[in-house]
Amino acid sequence: MQREIYEKLVEWKNRSNKKPLIVFGARQVGKTYLIEKFGKENYEYLFYINFEFDIKAKRLFENNLDIKTILFQLSAYNSSIPIIEGKTLIFLDEVQKCPQVLTALKAFAIDNRFDVIVSGSMLGIIMHEVSSFPVGYVERLHMLPMSFKEFLWANNYSDEMILELKKYYDEKKPLPEFLHEKLNELFLHYIVVGGMPEVVKTYIETSNMYNVIEVQKRILEDYKDDVAKYSTKTMKEKVRECFESIPEQLAKDNKKFQYKVVKYGTTSRYYSNSLNWILDSGLGIKVNRLKTFDIPLRAYRDYNAFKFYLSDTGLLLAFYKENLSNEIINGNLGIFKGAIFENIIAQSLIYNDLDIYYYQKADNLEIDFVTYFDNKIVPIEVKSGKNVKATSIKNIIEKEKLDYGIILSTNNLNYENPKIKMLPLYMIIFLKTTNGIQ
Repeated sequence: MQREIYEKLVEWKNRSNKKPLIVFGARQVGKTYLIEKFGKENYEYLFYINFEFDIKAKRLFENNLDIKTILFQLSAYNSSIPIIEGKTLIFLDEVQKCPQVLTALKAFAIDNRFDVIVSGSMLGIIMHEVSSFPVGYVERLHMLPMSFKEFLWANNYSDEMILELKKYYDEKKPLPEFLHEKLNELFLHYIVVGGMPEVVKTYIETSNMYNVIEVQKRILEDYKDDVAKYSTKTMKEKVRECFESIPEQLAKDNKKFQYKVVKYGTTSRYYSNSLNWILDSGLGIKVNRLKTFDIPLRAYRDYNAFKFYLSDTGLLLAFYKENLSNEIINGNLGIFKGAIFENIIAQSLIYNDLDIYYYQKADNLEIDFVTYFDNKIVPIEVKSGKNVKATSIKNIIEKEKLDYGIILSTNNLNYENPKIKMLPLYMIIFLKTTNGIQ
């Protein structure tokens, strides 16, 4: 599977002042496959340890963590792979099983001779438990489920074809109707399949939604197992309850996260750390309500009001026993369809490295998302069909004197109103910043 993040790894390799790289991401987003592919294609040697498969490898980092000791231990562990400056990538995987590796990265950074990448499924959780995390000595890269652009690649859309699509976006011209309908159909498929590489691979190879859903459900069970393995004894049940409540939260007319939906009579104090665990593990997306339209947006977020989405919309649909995938594709889902479309746009905007918020007033004035894009505050409304009544977004643009807003729907591109840009849902791939490794 072709991934956009690959180019960021190449960029990291080519820098002379790079530090050891930590690749974060939820389980099964494709971290191991991509880093191994990168190592094999860009280095003469790949020195690989998986701490989940080789439990004894933990012993390599139990003693002194100076660079001389570490290199000796590694070379003794596998003398068949040379560790050579500039020619070897050291890839330490599933390091949640050996947190001492994170401490050892400081020695690699100070030595500055060897390229090192570490990865793991629960690093967002484990790093809080490392007593001497090497702050300032590492770089970080967050890997997410596949974007719609990557989904297009998987469906044999070339870069040239995607660039041709971007011309319509740049030139503000509607697409030919046959192409628009095809891309709409693919985007609906992307919603129900999601962006987990194994699920996408199953969809491409079998064209069978039963097989797709079976893989999605297995991944959900793996996530629940992770909750049992990596959360504390007092947190296990709370995290599981919050995680399993996400579909019900989004099914409400008011999608604001409510703790009473998790368990009647409970409060934020009881569950708040559980939601943070879900965020740190890469399984959720938290979107705070915005108090006012001013920059920096982050300074005006309401900490007590938020929506909570799942990090992969395909997995969200797999939560339900009903065959919602078929209903989504055929447009028969009613009110709940809006929540699914919101989830996929939240997922896409986060992938595009945009900070997102929502806005709501008591008088039913609600904006699905607000972000800072194109050096402007931009409200975004998401429509699950062709009905694009835009009362809220028109009112907010006028009231707050904003430059423009965006409505995403299944309609073709339309810029007749300069204050409201009507974009098809699939063009979400072009609302993107260019930030890389942090």
